Amino acid sequence: MSAKKNLLWFGAVFILVLSVITFVFIPTVGGVSGNTTPVFGKWDGTPIEYAQDTFFVRQIQNLSEQMQNQGQEVNQFTYYQVMQSAFNSAVVRLGILQELESAGYVIPDTLVNKSLVNYYLDSSGKYSSTLFEQTPENIRASRRSTLQEELTAQRYISDIFGKQSGLFGLKTSGKETDFIKTMSSPERSFSYIALSTDSYPDSEAAKYGAANSQKFVKYALSAIMTDSEATAKKAASGIAKNEITFEDAVTTYSNRSGTDASGILTRSFAYDLQTLFTESTDLETITTLEPGSISPIVKAGNNFAIVRCDKAASQPDFSDSSVLAAVKTYMKTSEAGIIQDYYMAQGASFAEQARISGFDSAASANRLEKKTTASFAVNYGNSDILSPVPVETNTELSGAVNSENFFTAAFSLEPGAVSDPLLVGSYVIVLQLLEEKAADQQTLEMMPLFYNYYANSWSQDALSSAFLESDKLEDNFMQTYIKYFLN
Repeated sequence: MSAKKNLLWFGAVFILVLSVITFVFIPTVGGVSGNTTPVFGKWDGTPIEYAQDTFFVRQIQNLSEQMQNQGQEVNQFTYYQVMQSAFNSAVVRLGILQELESAGYVIPDTLVNKSLVNYYLDSSGKYSSTLFEQTPENIRASRRSTLQEELTAQRYISDIFGKQSGLFGLKTSGKETDFIKTMSSPERSFSYIALSTDSYPDSEAAKYGAANSQKFVKYALSAIMTDSEATAKKAASGIAKNEITFEDAVTTYSNRSGTDASGILTRSFAYDLQTLFTESTDLETITTLEPGSISPIVKAGNNFAIVRCDKAASQPDFSDSSVLAAVKTYMKTSEAGIIQDYYMAQGASFAEQARISGFDSAASANRLEKKTTASFAVNYGNSDILSPVPVETNTELSGAVNSENFFTAAFSLEPGAVSDPLLVGSYVIVLQLLEEKAADQQTLEMMPLFYNYYANSWSQDALSSAFLESDKLEDNFMQTYIKYFLN
């Protein structure tokens, strides 16, 4: 726990370089001319530069050294992460300094002078005027300027987040901590079966298709898609005057939105056309074209289109796997409730059978795999502070993490009871309570310390987000990194 606690005070965003402030010499980068300084972004007009002795570069060096000291390799991938973290730190730092400037706060010279003494101590630990005099004036001035900024930013961070001593900063209420304790215990584990809504039977899809066959009529159409009506008119005029063929017009004018290279519409079931040609008159124009005929200009989403009927439309064959796939695709996007209702009915039937003959027997009879979970608490959102829903080993429960209905049902079950079916993401789940137990006593005793750590960490994240999502930030990190650093 001490390691986690230390992270609170030395997180990447809030690193303050207060040890030895010296000039930092940076490596050259590819693509940078002699007078070019890469600018990764700006905070309210102030540039964040990859330049000598800037906070941004000091952060890069500091984080790189931390990684190396921990035995990690600093390669191109990790260096990108280091630079991104350093950039974020630089943004937050500039935002903090601007806030303090607006508040009129100035770090006292006495505090700066006291901290500067550390740079001029002799081998016995005493201040040496000789060392001071031997230090070049530009170095002394740089140390003072940098230290003034560092101590100013540190004042802000200490006031907001406090110190390890417990002074200053946001505090957490004892009642708040007690409430979190009640959430952490008891923990429950479950047996369950999962029905995937992605496995909708072909027979059911065929039934739906037959009842809605007009949606699945397949049209054979080609189209010239253009960004402007003027371009579409030019293409239409050329075709009408036999100055250009439809195929050549596709090559010359079409942006090929929704078509292949030859202009054939890649999605041309009736329900696709209803989505593409939203004006009823345009849709009727397209769907009533005779083979070989060409439409006037119609609107297709944000495009202007000229459409040709290549051959007569074909009626759906619901024994064809490609047609059934189209039916399922449509149902998943437009009729998901029908699929869910089918599996909820399956789940209800299983639950009833399990209550009569037993969970294992019902699973076996229905050829369903019974799965079990590790114990977890009422942990909506899978917060790190509580034992989580084990989604890594029980992937079907991924949708349960943010489901109030799931937690309500799961933690209301009596011992041995079987739940009603629950819609959890793309699965219908039926649960049986396996075990209920109290949380580990040591974990409960450590909860105040854990919670204080996480509460402060969440506060830091909130502050960082406030600056990183501000309109004052001009973020050019990615394009600058690619231009100068991605070899």
